[in-house]
Amino acid sequence: MKSSMISESKLIDAFKHLFLNKLPISISGESGTGKTTLALFLIGNLLTSEVECNGSCVWIQASELFPIKRLDQIFKDYPEKLRYLKENILITPQSHIIHTYKAQGDIVRNIISPTTILPSDLRFIVIDNISHHLRYRITHFTNISDVTAFLDSFYENQLLPLMLFCRRSNIGLILIHEVTFDPKSSKLRSFFYKLYDRIKTIDIILSNKYNMHEKEITITTTEFTKNFSYTLEQSGISIN
Repeated sequence: MKSSMISESKLIDAFKHLFLNKLPISISGESGTGKTTLALFLIGNLLTSEVECNGSCVWIQASELFPIKRLDQIFKDYPEKLRYLKENILITPQSHIIHTYKAQGDIVRNIISPTTILPSDLRFIVIDNISHHLRYRITHFTNISDVTAFLDSFYENQLLPLMLFCRRSNIGLILIHEVTFDPKSSKLRSFFYKLYDRIKTIDIILSNKYNMHEKEITITTTEFTKNFSYTLEQSGISIN
């Protein structure tokens, strides 16, 4: 088969259905499990899966540069789709990652501002990764009450307004996270999972369940939990 874009059509259809719930999709996992690749694979395919490509995406470089070489690899056999994606995935900031927590907040506020002119066909917003600068700022606090207050401020001033904006505008929101170990559940969870537990999300957890090559995806919604193994390929994600 030429590409996992074809062999994984059922996966793409499943995510089309998930986005209809208007819930943020949270992708977390250890380094090397393919969090950014999965987000890129999904967005790329969802924007080009129709007979005529349609829609655009804002990709916020919070801690990682947009993986342009990975995009080239995934869609190398589909030059027209690749051209379309390069024109319609709008990267911000354009030439560098976000350097500070304040800068991230400014970008979020600008996106949701009524005075900002966004593409009329905007379908997705991706933040890679949303808690990077939050983690750095938290290290400067020694008092737990200050940490709690800062997390509350992040929730009220960045996360919640962005979620409400996406919901009102029918825009799919993908949040990419790093992970930490939760001793209570004995599982890896996203950093600040207690913060993100406040909101209803579709949770996707990637792990090196089997070995460094074969991995596992766990998808949890309010209705079900599903697990399946996958591998990272040149063409994106391959379901085993």
